[in-house]
Amino acid sequence: MEPTSPKVLDMRRNARYAMHCAVEDDSGGQGEFFVTGRAVEVDDAKTSGQAFEDARMMGYSPQERHVLFELRIEEAMATVYDNGRPKRSRWGAA
Repeated sequence: MEPTSPKVLDMRRNARYAMHCAVEDDSGGQGEFFVTGRAVEVDDAKTSGQAFEDARMMGYSPQERHVLFELRIEEAMATVYDNGRPKRSRWGAA
């Protein structure tokens, strides 16, 4: 993230996050996925250097000024639909 991004300040103030994928159609398509957890700012040069190098190999252009967060997963849930009926699988960190 850009160091001046409001999201950086948000993550530093409250590290909780949630991500949810979009469902592709009204029948549930291939299902959905939901993840929650906490973000931890990465301040280790070796770790951020490796993450930036990996990103460059995938075609991204991270800059050294960018702020990197590690998203630690606390809970994940996957839902698939069988004849319109949801079947859920949950995972929680121990």
